[in-house]
Amino acid sequence: MQFQHTSFNRRGFAAFLTLVMLTAGQAQTAITSIATSNSKLANSTSNGRVFENSTLAVSSFTTSSATYNVAGNAISAAVRRNNVTSNNSSAWYAQGTPNTESASSYSTDYASLLLGNNLLRGSDNTFANGATVSDGNIERLDFILSNSGITATAGMAFAIFDRGAVNAHDAVQIALITSLGTITVNSVTYTNAPTNYGGNLVSVTSTNYGANVVGDFSYNLMRYNTGDNLSSWSSIENGGPQGIGGTVVNLTDFNVAPGSVIYGYSLFAGDVTVGANMATLADWSTAARYPTATSGSGAGGIDLAAVNGVQFQKLPVPESSTYGLILIGATLCFVGFRRRQNRLAA
Repeated sequence: MQFQHTSFNRRGFAAFLTLVMLTAGQAQTAITSIATSNSKLANSTSNGRVFENSTLAVSSFTTSSATYNVAGNAISAAVRRNNVTSNNSSAWYAQGTPNTESASSYSTDYASLLLGNNLLRGSDNTFANGATVSDGNIERLDFILSNSGITATAGMAFAIFDRGAVNAHDAVQIALITSLGTITVNSVTYTNAPTNYGGNLVSVTSTNYGANVVGDFSYNLMRYNTGDNLSSWSSIENGGPQGIGGTVVNLTDFNVAPGSVIYGYSLFAGDVTVGANMATLADWSTAARYPTATSGSGAGGIDLAAVNGVQFQKLPVPESSTYGLILIGATLCFVGFRRRQNRLAA
C-alpha cells in the first residue's frame, strides 16, 4: 500500500523551518497584542465634569516574534511649538460610565497629558499646523528618560500607540536623543533640550500598525486656546468609536549601537526631514526641517495615546545554538519519518 502523505509532510517540514528562522530574526513592527494593568482612584471633578481617575497601563506587548516588558519611564516631557500662529491644543479622553463622565484622570498641562502610561487619554491632531481650533502648531515632542543618560541595550525599544481606525493610523517619526544642552529658539533659551540625535530618523506609517490592540470606544475631544495650559477647555465634543493600534521601534531600527548613551527620544510629524546631519533637528523653528503647513489630515494628524516616554525591553529569545539543536532535531525526525514512509511503501 502506498503511503499518501508525503507531499503534506514536506510542506509541513518546510513551514516548520521557515517558522524557526523567522523567530530567530527581528521582530515585526506591528504590535499584535497587549497585556494591561488597571488602577483607579476616587472620582474627581474638573470644570463641572466627572473624571473617574482610571489608568489602563500597558505592562507588556507582543509582536509576531517577540515579547516586550516595561523597563522604564520618562522623567519629563517637553512640547516644542513653532509660535508662528495660534497655539491651540486638543486632548481626547475615553468616555466613562455613564458617558457624561470621562474614564481617566484629568491633565491640566500638555506634557502631563502625554505621560502616565494610560490608554484612556491622549492628544489629538498632535502635529497639525494652522489657525483652526484643531491646530496646535506642535513641531516636536521630547521625552527625557534621564538627564545624565542611560546605556542603550540590544533589546531596548519604544512603542507608539495611535487612536484611529484599522489601516488608517497616522504617520509619525521618532529619533533617539544622544545629547542634552542649552539651545536658543525664537529668542527663548531652553535648558536640558536635545542638541543632537543618533543614528537615523525612523518613519512609521499606517502599514506598520496592523490590527488594533484596543477595541473601538467612544471619547470626548476637548479643545484649548491657551497653549500648554489645559486648566479649562474652550469646547468639548463627542468622538468615535475608534480603537488603538500600536507599533514598536527597536534599537536596530535607529542604527544606534548597544552601549551608546541616550537621554530619551523625540517624536516628529511625518513630513519632518533631516539636513546635513541629525543635529539639524535640534532647532524646531527651522522651516526647512520642520514644515509649518503640516496637515492634521495628513502628516500631522496622529492621535497619540498617553503611552509615551515608556522604555520597553525585548525579552530574551533562544540563542543560535538552541536553534541549531532544534533544526538538527527536526531534521532527524524528518529523516526517520521518511524511512518509515519507505518501509510502508515497500
